[in-house]
Amino acid sequence: MGKSTVHRLLATLREFDLVWFDASTSNYALGVRVLRWSDLLLKQNLLIRHGSPILRELVHSCHETASLAVLEDLDVVFIARFESTQRLRMSEAVGSRCPAYCTALGKAILASLSEEEFRTVFDGMDSLKPVTPNSITSKERLWDHLQKVKQDGVAYDFEENVIGGICIGTAVRNHTGRAVAGLSISLPTQRLRGDILITLKDNLLKAANRLSSELGYIVHRPPTALSGPVRGSRHKVRVRT
Repeated sequence: MGKSTVHRLLATLREFDLVWFDASTSNYALGVRVLRWSDLLLKQNLLIRHGSPILRELVHSCHETASLAVLEDLDVVFIARFESTQRLRMSEAVGSRCPAYCTALGKAILASLSEEEFRTVFDGMDSLKPVTPNSITSKERLWDHLQKVKQDGVAYDFEENVIGGICIGTAVRNHTGRAVAGLSISLPTQRLRGDILITLKDNLLKAANRLSSELGYIVHRPPTALSGPVRGSRHKVRVRT
């Protein structure tokens, strides 16, 4: 656009406090109304409002980057993220998009779909565009992979989205039981050692269950063993956990 057009648009934006002009440097910046809108969005968006403190605690306990994203078409859109304090860390800007089938949290959300819903989402796609050489490119292979994700409760991304990066993700559910977001922990491959994935999985599931509970979802917990006979029965009952 021409300079005169740009100046005219900026002048209008300034009138509505959408941009701010610094006369000393001749630079423009976002105005106070944008900040108010941002604050309003944070208050209205339950996922961000309830998810942000949980992400912060997850980073504090795991020392790795934690993210929250929602599904939009075939992509996941990152709506909140708290980065690891370590120098070498995984980083993805809030608002960025990635193919859902290449990310752990994206696959965790996709695993909640029925086969009919899955076929509808990927209708007309004979193959999936790879992001890295490790990306799943077959729709049928992806469906089979999602069945294991559904069974395990978590999805893994071993350099499928970023070379040198590993991610573990799970779904976040609302009061209806529908998966409305994905929660994940990301780390560089250099720190993959020992039983770290087991520890990360435990912390991730606890965080996702807490966020789901705050959204109204009733988390079903496994039954505990009974140590004595059930009242009214002469037989002891053994409960397998």
